[in-house]
Amino acid sequence: MKFLDLLKSSDKDFKKNLGFFFLAYFLVLFNYPLIRASTTSLFFEAFGAKSSPSAWAWAVGFLSVSIYFCNKLQKKQSVQFVFTCASLLSAAIFFAGNLSLLSENKMFAYLSFIWKEICIVIQIHLLLGYANNFFKKTDFKVLVGIVGAIGSVGGVLGGLLTTYLSSHGGTALVLDIGTAFVILPVFFFLPTKRLFSKNDDNKSPVASINTPDLKKYVFYICSMVALAQFIINIADFKFNLAFEMAIPTKDLRTAYLGNVYTFTNALTFVFQFLMLPFILPRVTERNLHLFIPLSYLLCVIVFAGGSQVGVLPIAMVYIYFKAADYSFFSAGKEILYQPLESVQKYGAKYLTDMLVYRSSKALIALILIYLQTSFILDMMMVGFILIWLVVVMKLFGLHRKLFD
Repeated sequence: MKFLDLLKSSDKDFKKNLGFFFLAYFLVLFNYPLIRASTTSLFFEAFGAKSSPSAWAWAVGFLSVSIYFCNKLQKKQSVQFVFTCASLLSAAIFFAGNLSLLSENKMFAYLSFIWKEICIVIQIHLLLGYANNFFKKTDFKVLVGIVGAIGSVGGVLGGLLTTYLSSHGGTALVLDIGTAFVILPVFFFLPTKRLFSKNDDNKSPVASINTPDLKKYVFYICSMVALAQFIINIADFKFNLAFEMAIPTKDLRTAYLGNVYTFTNALTFVFQFLMLPFILPRVTERNLHLFIPLSYLLCVIVFAGGSQVGVLPIAMVYIYFKAADYSFFSAGKEILYQPLESVQKYGAKYLTDMLVYRSSKALIALILIYLQTSFILDMMMVGFILIWLVVVMKLFGLHRKLFD
């Protein structure tokens, strides 16, 4: 196995650094189901599922401010320092969210619901950005499936713990445990090796992307991220509407969501650990990126009438979309960053994984406030998938020009 060969040929410091990174990544994904299920249940209890698009729209403002400060901090501080600051702030916000159960202040629930996605995006962005810079491209292709599998195992275990805690202690206990686990990855990421890239102009990561072709290359990646989020969040919204009607109480919803996230991460593990190590060496990056929207299109066509059957078909589509996004799309996207210079990788990831990721969710949320019928939602997904396929062709045409 190539992973074992890599470990045998690596020195002690490399193995130590890899181990700390694995633990930090595992804990972030382990915690995500606890935070997401509990904050979502609190939000639904206070505002209802139909209010989620407006909350997604507000989230872009919070993310923009977060990106601004992360970008400024990383100009002079290590990625480990930025990760620590973001994690501590997130824990404070989720702690306040749990106060909504005691004070009945709905705004705490609203804020924690908004922040849950910002927290995971920042933490994952910084961890994967670090990995993209620390590991060489040949090593990264070997490790990317392992990294995803570790995260998936964390998500499965976190989902199971979410269901158990919700059944025995309620949503408040789930959020309490989740808040503690927001901070825990800091203790494993801090010991990793600091990386200092050559940046003579003292540019921020975003400012380092300054050539026309490079801007266009990043724009195409941003477009794919936006289109993927449009499609996934439409599926998410369809699921939320059906889920709210099918599951009547807060703690039952938390437990049900724990099961959904468990299945999502289990499927992600299968894709990451069993399929990606076989696929990546044998399939071109272009074909991998074409497969993803084509598989989404097939799901939309097969399950287009699912809303008339109940929540299960919609949940199945949502689970596949998220699992493919976490595995195939995430791995393929990370490889697209590899040809960039160190500081450019962080700049590209700030734009795509943070700003565009959340802004696209806010944009589609504004549309979903007014368009909520099942047929229109399905047609929107089909249209976005077709545009996605065109973007993939354009991106790899430019990729050959720049890097081949």
